[in-house]
Amino acid sequence: QAPRSRGIFAMAKRGVDTDGEGPNGRRQRAKGSGRGHGSVVPIECAGLGSTPTRLGAALWDFAERAPDPAPAAATASSGSEAAATASLEEPSPALELRRSQLMAQFRASYAKACEEVLGLEKPPNDSVDRWLLEQLAQSRNGSRSADPMLPHPTIANSSRVLLRELLAEVPLRCPTRAFGQPALEALRTYHGNAKRWLDRVPEGSADLVQAVHELGIWLRESTSQAQGRRKAEDCPFKSKLHELSREGGLSSRFQASVEPLALQVIDSVNRAAETMLSELRRFALSDAPSGAVSLDVGDDLVGSAAVLRYDGDEVRISALHYRKLRALYSSHNPMPSGSDAVGDWEKAFRRRLYLMARRYITFIGLDPSEDGARGGNMHAAAPESVFAWLKTEFDVGYECFASPLNCYFSTFFSAFPDVDAPFGSRGSFFDVEALPEGSYEVGPPYTEEVLELTARKLLSLLQHGASLALSFFVFVPDWPGAGGLNLMDGPSFAAYRRSRHGGPFALAKGREHQYITGVQFFADAGANAARRYYTVPHGTRVYVLQNDEGAKRWPFSEAHERTLLEKLRPPLPT
Repeated sequence: QAPRSRGIFAMAKRGVDTDGEGPNGRRQRAKGSGRGHGSVVPIECAGLGSTPTRLGAALWDFAERAPDPAPAAATASSGSEAAATASLEEPSPALELRRSQLMAQFRASYAKACEEVLGLEKPPNDSVDRWLLEQLAQSRNGSRSADPMLPHPTIANSSRVLLRELLAEVPLRCPTRAFGQPALEALRTYHGNAKRWLDRVPEGSADLVQAVHELGIWLRESTSQAQGRRKAEDCPFKSKLHELSREGGLSSRFQASVEPLALQVIDSVNRAAETMLSELRRFALSDAPSGAVSLDVGDDLVGSAAVLRYDGDEVRISALHYRKLRALYSSHNPMPSGSDAVGDWEKAFRRRLYLMARRYITFIGLDPSEDGARGGNMHAAAPESVFAWLKTEFDVGYECFASPLNCYFSTFFSAFPDVDAPFGSRGSFFDVEALPEGSYEVGPPYTEEVLELTARKLLSLLQHGASLALSFFVFVPDWPGAGGLNLMDGPSFAAYRRSRHGGPFALAKGREHQYITGVQFFADAGANAARRYYTVPHGTRVYVLQNDEGAKRWPFSEAHERTLLEKLRPPLPT
């Protein structure tokens, strides 16, 4: 599961998370959304048979394979069991290409509904990603859909996540950290939007008209207060934004009136998703011929690309990432001897590489051939120096949220086992009933819904695995008030937290630590360290969660905590 926004269940989102917003639908950007450059300590690329390194740490480590987890118990009906089995079947290249085309049509249909029904110039940032992620974070047991990308296509009927995202734009998604002139500009935009919304709100009430009128008067009378430098806590514009967006404020009053319109958009999303699934089922039964996937690979690890082509579709990844993915695939599917067998191996590898890359590109809604021009980023990850240290000190060898594109180890959980399994995926973290004894890295997508589901899953694993040594290093955004973080801070986790400075977690401060960008696989990134790493603008919490047996096996000390935070810091260039 990429965006830690890592693997799709670490999926990072689009754009730069400049303010670290969080609860109540305002902090939906997953980590790793930035394009900022870290310290340009170069990547060292030796011969083709060796793994590239940086600061002495390998960029990946596929030397060992962790034991397989226990699958979730078969508690679903026979129909849902069939759906779960179907979702693990490897698709054809033709079907995967058709899925990408239909998903592009779905996104366009959603954007059109947002514009025509709600008057939005574009859909709320990341709203489709959150809708997809929430589906993928549910157990596949009980899913009525066999589709690997849309296992719960009508989830918006039972969840208010997408509805909240739509309503948050009405009249404006207020920035909570802006003050001074930026806050004043936001208020002016808010006022202009509110006046336009008065014409769209069904049977607009007199109190809304009066409130918008009074806001205009307040703005005219208060504009002079923007002069001079002010602290955020003294800024009247910041206070006004808070007043408008708080519970019972003008925003919530508008949103109550607009909700029937937003529900129309939800209905259109449900219909479009069902239409997409029907077309995919029809296409799968059509027995459409599927041609071969071709591959061209450049020799330069820094600037060249590996290009996969199928039926007019072209997928580009960096030559360095191609080298990684080939090594990962080979670790699970050793190349046979004999020219015919080698030829079949190469053909299968090209097909599976295309299927996996095309799936993730479809999912995150970007195109690597555009050289990062679009701001999508779904696969940010902690730097390899952190993973190497976790393996050395705590025997970590398994990632609970990753993908072939951003994994460090050769075994991991991911969102799309049907295309990820040949590269080492052991399925979805949320489908696992029990884990084998071991030490795990956990970096879920940065959405409130997935963070809470992750916390509940970890609690269940710790409670039911008391006889096993279990240890989890959990990397999440510093979002005070988010439900999943409140749970990990609370009494339910008290017996499992091992932070050594007196608080429930260790904190890497914003702009003082580094991550690997989610577009590390882009052809314009590759082995260019200035493109691969970025400084994280928001804080990152690290929870160390262990049961008693895990704490005995892998004791976590105050010195360990200091070293872990140091490993996250950007290195000093030599």
